[in-house]
Amino acid sequence: MNKRERFLTALQGGVPDRVPVFEFYWGLPFIETVLGDRQVSVYHNADDEVAMSKATDIDMVYSAPYGFTAFTSVQLHGEEYQDEWGTRWGSNQESWPGSWPICEVVKSRQDWKKLDIPDPTLPRRMEQPLRTVALANGDLAVVGGIRGPFSAVWMLAGLTNMGMWIYDDPEFLDELLGAMGRWNTQLGLQLIEAGVDAISIHDDWGMNEATFIGPDHWKQFVLPHIAEEIATLADTGTPIILHSDGNINRLMDEIVQLKISALNPLQRSAHMDLAEIKAKYGDRLCLIGNISTSATLAQGTPQDVEREVLECLRDAAPGGGYIMAPDHSFHSAIPFENIWAVLNTCREYGAYPLNMGAILSRLQALGER
Repeated sequence: MNKRERFLTALQGGVPDRVPVFEFYWGLPFIETVLGDRQVSVYHNADDEVAMSKATDIDMVYSAPYGFTAFTSVQLHGEEYQDEWGTRWGSNQESWPGSWPICEVVKSRQDWKKLDIPDPTLPRRMEQPLRTVALANGDLAVVGGIRGPFSAVWMLAGLTNMGMWIYDDPEFLDELLGAMGRWNTQLGLQLIEAGVDAISIHDDWGMNEATFIGPDHWKQFVLPHIAEEIATLADTGTPIILHSDGNINRLMDEIVQLKISALNPLQRSAHMDLAEIKAKYGDRLCLIGNISTSATLAQGTPQDVEREVLECLRDAAPGGGYIMAPDHSFHSAIPFENIWAVLNTCREYGAYPLNMGAILSRLQALGER
């Protein structure tokens, strides 16, 4: 199998030749170190991302329309900037290429009514994805990224306003969620036309201990719109990856009914138990992630990381349908040796048929927790 075939086989629940590896962005210092023999851009771009996938020997590359956030053109780290919706964002060296909203654009119906909604079909949005597909050249799987309705609305309006509208103006909240779901669906359809192999919908619903809004309100407001977005894209035959950070255990029975192929990132620090989820839902979902970025990767030793990778292989890789990944990303606070520990351990122990004896023996030597 080549890397693309390996990734897509696991994504669709099958058994590839070895467990694939997924990452949707690397910290800039790691990029600069790995690609030290070439000029590295301070902008998130297809050329560097494809070069990183090849240099680290992972199986896919991530690309988003019109820049990493899919809301603005690629951004320079360390600056405050305003996107095409009017949202101001902050960023720094550590957050790159991510950022955080620092204003609320839609605080009322009047704000929404006068908002100049950007055109989702602008051809330049696809420049980076098209470049990514060309550079991947059928060897790497290309995953295109968009937002889901919940995340898209909180970026415009903020969680406080959304929480108030649940009670004070539910019709308006529903209108916003529907509009942003449809806007991002248009981006997803263009990504599919550009040739990506899968779509990742980013729609974070959880904190470490609970969901941002109660499960009943999530079912009432979010579920219909995320289901519509997913179904429209999945009906093209494209595998859909749902990304939600946080503790979403109370939403899982509804999540598995969606037309998704995979769930990511299964945040370990938010009580997403990989073994339990595999046992209960592994026949319906490919699972992606579960290596702790906040604890093990950021603060542990390479041996700690090796142990956690082996635990993931033990708990989720049997029978296929598992892709190795951090439970968010290989961000800038992670020591380089810990990133390599993930990649090397997965390469050494992740070949099918799994040598479970070797995995368990090495876990015993490392000292199981």
